[in-house]
Amino acid sequence: MTGSSNPRYRAAFDALAHALLRCEQDRVTGTVNLVGAPGAVVHLRRGAVIAVRSPGAPGAEVLLVRSGRISEADWTRARRAGPEHPSRVLAHGGVGATELRTVTMMAAHDGAFAAVTGTVEDCFVDDRPTDPPLPVTNGIDLAWLFEQTSRRLKALAALPFAVSPHRDRLGAAHGADLATTVLTAAQREVLAQVVGRRSARDIAFTLGRGLYPVTIEVCRMLGDGLVEVVAGASPAAVSLARAVAPRTRPGRAAIAFEPERRTV
Repeated sequence: MTGSSNPRYRAAFDALAHALLRCEQDRVTGTVNLVGAPGAVVHLRRGAVIAVRSPGAPGAEVLLVRSGRISEADWTRARRAGPEHPSRVLAHGGVGATELRTVTMMAAHDGAFAAVTGTVEDCFVDDRPTDPPLPVTNGIDLAWLFEQTSRRLKALAALPFAVSPHRDRLGAAHGADLATTVLTAAQREVLAQVVGRRSARDIAFTLGRGLYPVTIEVCRMLGDGLVEVVAGASPAAVSLARAVAPRTRPGRAAIAFEPERRTV
């Protein structure tokens, strides 16, 4: 199993990996709950991961709607159709099965990345099944999930200027000459959102983009002197991180876990 070489992320990564491997072996249908900031809920079907949802990263529905791939009306119809038939409805909005799987996979990887770059205080399994809004068709290969999460953590840790996706507020750098700087379209989008109150997580939700690419973009812009970290915790990250939350511990299926209370 690929792990995180950075001790800042190791405890959270190991807790998630240990829980998912055990659930795969036991063919659990239910959820793995990572309690913390931002935390995450991993949905399982017969041991296979079908969704990773975290208040720290946009879900598949946010990526689809806020990016303009589908309309709010399309999403409402898909929700009414139930978790077993969303692709049939979304196809009418122009989202095919391949694109839908790509987006749901992206959201799941982002959810895992969000959870392990935050703090994890508890981890437990709940065998009461729930259906996520947009599950990944046929599930996610665990080795691939671990590899991609580990790769993202290493890429973030290797940057000269790394930010916490959830905690650090961002603002435009004082003295930056944006008039003569050649910016990409993605950089211009991000700069329009760095108003001193938003974290990378908040920007990802606003733009309907993945948490990981936005975080990496912000870190690079920080290194280029285009943005800066504003002192203090992000109030938006605190107040908005309630959309997805682990259930209350049911008093069973506990996972041995040493809490890691530091963040990026």
